[in-house]
Amino acid sequence: MTETQAMEGSKSRSERPTILVIDDTKENLLVIGTALKESYRIRLAKDGPGGIEAAHGSPRPDLILLDVMMPGIDGYEVLSELQKSAVTRDIPVIFVTTLNSDEDEERGLSLGAVDYITKPIRAAILTARVRTHLAMKQIRDHLKNQNTLLELKVQERTEALKTALERAEAAHSSLRKTYFGTLKAISELAEMRGGPVGAHSQRVANLARQVALHSDMNDAETQDVFVAALLHDVGMIGFPEEIYHKPVSAMTGQELALYRRHPTIGATIIGKIEKMDTVANIIQHHHEHYDGTGFPNRLSGFEIPYGSRIILAVSDYDALKHGKLTSQPLSPKQSFQYLIDECGRRYDPSVIEILEPLLSNDESFEIDEVRVEALHLQEGMILARDILHPDGFLLLAKGTQVKRRIIDQIVDVEKRTGTNLEIFVNRL
Repeated sequence: MTETQAMEGSKSRSERPTILVIDDTKENLLVIGTALKESYRIRLAKDGPGGIEAAHGSPRPDLILLDVMMPGIDGYEVLSELQKSAVTRDIPVIFVTTLNSDEDEERGLSLGAVDYITKPIRAAILTARVRTHLAMKQIRDHLKNQNTLLELKVQERTEALKTALERAEAAHSSLRKTYFGTLKAISELAEMRGGPVGAHSQRVANLARQVALHSDMNDAETQDVFVAALLHDVGMIGFPEEIYHKPVSAMTGQELALYRRHPTIGATIIGKIEKMDTVANIIQHHHEHYDGTGFPNRLSGFEIPYGSRIILAVSDYDALKHGKLTSQPLSPKQSFQYLIDECGRRYDPSVIEILEPLLSNDESFEIDEVRVEALHLQEGMILARDILHPDGFLLLAKGTQVKRRIIDQIVDVEKRTGTNLEIFVNRL
C-alpha cells in the first residue's frame, strides 16, 4: 500500500483548496509543505504510484505539484497516467524539478503541465504560481459547470420544438456572455499586477479588433483576434515582480530568456479551455517577426497567423507609448515611426498599412512624414526631407515631387554606392 500523508496548518481546512505534492525527497516535501500549509490543505506522496493513488483519493486535489526525477515511475509517466483518467485529467499539474533547460520545460508543457518551477524552490514564486493556477482552475470549473447546466436545460425542454429552440438560443446567448466574462476575468488576473503596462491588454484588444475589422477577416476570426489580444500576456502572470515591471530593453540575458517563454506559457494555459485552440495558436506566435527573427518558433511571413501579426504591431505600439519596450515612453508619432522603420522586417506591411489611418486620431498623433524604401517610391510623392548622397552632398531637396526619372536616379545611386538612402515623404 502506498504511503500518503496530510499536513495541517493553523487555519480551518474545511474551505481551503487541497494541494497534492509528489516528490521522492523528504526535504523537498517539507519545504513545499511548510511554504503552503498556512493557506492550503496539503497532501504528500513520496513516489509516483503513491501520487497516482492519492490523486484518486479523497479529498480530491485541486492542484498537483509533481517532481520529474523520481525512481521507478518518473513525473512524465505520472502525468500521463493522470491524464488517462477522467477523475484526474482536469487537475492542473505544475512540474517542480531541478531540470531547467528550455527543452525540459517545453517537454513538460507539451505533455500537459500548466507550469514549470525549477529547484531550488523559492517560496514567493511557488506561492504566486500556486495562487494563479488555482484561480485559473476555478474559472475553468465555473465555465464547465455553466456548460453542464446549459445541456440539462436544453434536454428538459424537448417536448415543444419551438419552445426548445427559443430557450436553447437564449441559454446559448447567456453562455456566450458568461464565457466572454470568464476570458475577461483571466485577462484581469494579468492586469492586477499593474506597473507601466496598466490596461495594456484591453487597449491592445480594442485596437487589434479595429485592424481585423478593416482586413478581410470574418466576424468569427475578428473575435478570435480580439480575445487573443486580450489574453496575449497571460503567460506573464507568474513572473517575478522585477521582470514584470522592467522594460524589455533593460532586461538581463536571463530575464529576457524567461520573458520569451510567456507566449508558450500563455498558449498552454488558454489551450486547456475548450474551443480555444485558434486563440491559443495566435497567442503562441504573437512575438514572431515577419522576417523570421522572432520567437518562440522563428516563423516568418505567411507562416505566422495573421492575428499574431496584428497583435505584435499593436502591442508594440502601445508598449512603446507606455515605456514597456524602452526605458522612456515615446510619443504616439515616435512610436508609429518605429513601426514604419521596422515594416517588412519586424512587422507585416499589410498590417501597418491598415493601422496607419486608425492611429490618426490617437491623442496628438500626426503622421506628417513616413520613411520609405527607394523601391516603394511612387510618382507624385513629395519629399519631406533632403536626400543626401552617401558622400554628404545634396542629392534631392525637400519639397521635390517624385517623378519616374527621380525614382530611377535614387535606385541607381543606391546600387552604385551599396547603401540605402534615408528617404522621407509627406503623408498623403
